Amino acid sequence: MFAHSWIGIHHYVSDSGIAWEPLKMIEFRGHSPSIYREAGVWYLLYEKHEGFWPLSRRKRFRRDERIAASRIEIRSSTDLLTWGDPRLLLDSRSILFAGDYIPKPRISRPQLFHVDGTYRLYFGASHLDLDDTMQRVSRYFSYAEADEIGGPYTLGNGGSPLMVPQPDNPACNLATGGVRIIPLSDGFAAFQCGVWWNPVEGRSGATLTVMSSVDGIVWNPCSQKPILPPADTGWASRYIMSCDVHYKNDEKCWYCYFSANGRKPNRRFAYYESLGLLLGHTAASRRRESPGEW
Repeated sequence: MFAHSWIGIHHYVSDSGIAWEPLKMIEFRGHSPSIYREAGVWYLLYEKHEGFWPLSRRKRFRRDERIAASRIEIRSSTDLLTWGDPRLLLDSRSILFAGDYIPKPRISRPQLFHVDGTYRLYFGASHLDLDDTMQRVSRYFSYAEADEIGGPYTLGNGGSPLMVPQPDNPACNLATGGVRIIPLSDGFAAFQCGVWWNPVEGRSGATLTVMSSVDGIVWNPCSQKPILPPADTGWASRYIMSCDVHYKNDEKCWYCYFSANGRKPNRRFAYYESLGLLLGHTAASRRRESPGEW
């Protein structure tokens, strides 16, 4: 497992998929890692930025104004232990909508797939700081394509975002949030942590829902009901932030690892983020590769 903290990307190992042990740090200041494998080579993709601009002692800035533009990098390995040098895949400064409503453009949460002879790189773009909690979430979701794994990559969807907030969608009326794409035998599934505002309760939130697509470009909801809303209390009671999904053959079960945050006990403004596990079984009417029920 590869996951990030505020320091960078960490490598964890497990014999069961349940209990995990830290192995080492992979990439300082790396964020949102994902893995792609081809011809016996593992590729680690992640977001990277150069940290914060220096602050003078007399003037303080919002963190948006201090952070540098981000980019997507890739590193390769044949054993998941020794990694090659980083290579640039995509720079946020080359994408117009990556800078929407923020001082520095940002791209995040990269995922790579080989689709119909082309490499397709999905990513989040721009971000939104929620007014009620200042939680940072991805504003858009889009993709770029290339003939070679190392690029150059060209924006898809006519240069516009693939997914945007939908004001009339109660599950995604503020931001697209984190989106994880899963290839299936008959198309694709997308696990989306859509970000919403509830006017009745007067608060924002993020829940996990599932969408399906034949081509990975046009998406339709699988159900109006989310598979994982925030809990009422505890470590996952604030936002469902991101996830990754894998099928475990020997158990005939889907493992959905997700990150979520909640308020620390007896601390009004202190929040912490943790990783959880959601299990899903295959519906009898669908093939094994279907996400099924949760």
